[in-house]
Amino acid sequence: MTLHLTDAAETDLAEIWGYIATEAGEPTATRYLDRITKTIDVARHSPLIGTTRDQLGTGLRVTFHHPYAIYYQVTKRTLIVVRVLHGARDAAAIAEQGGFIH
Repeated sequence: MTLHLTDAAETDLAEIWGYIATEAGEPTATRYLDRITKTIDVARHSPLIGTTRDQLGTGLRVTFHHPYAIYYQVTKRTLIVVRVLHGARDAAAIAEQGGFIH
């Protein structure tokens, strides 16, 4: 299964890296993003592992790398990472604003 990150997901990951780099240094930020990437890779190989979140978007699933929620959709051949958000964010409000549409 191939992997595709939406522009929003790429922006989310860049912002996560920037925040952690500022707080804990660039090597720590890079290691943390590598761990998020490994979590995404697990979902790519086992796409049904994530919990469904159809109330937020059709076909949307979520898996976690604490404290971040990785929202994705699955097609026949592709895992699409839609957003990577801190778990404290209001996912319902983001959905209402179209934040999970790619």
